[in-house]
Amino acid sequence: MKAETAYNVIQALPQQEVERLYKMLGVVSASFTTTKKAKKKPLISDAEATEYLLRKLRKL
Repeated sequence: MKAETAYNVIQALPQQEVERLYKMLGVVSASFTTTKKAKKKPLISDAEATEYLLRKLRKL
């Protein structure tokens, strides 16, 4: 088997299987480490902001 063939097979694998293969080979690759991004809270619209403020002011 040529290196190009192995490379093509690895490229066809899902991310989870690539990570598993690297663990089996004992290779640590920085390009395949996954980092979790913090999910941004969606911004509210002007109407939602106005409604929120009116509800808060009515409670006072």
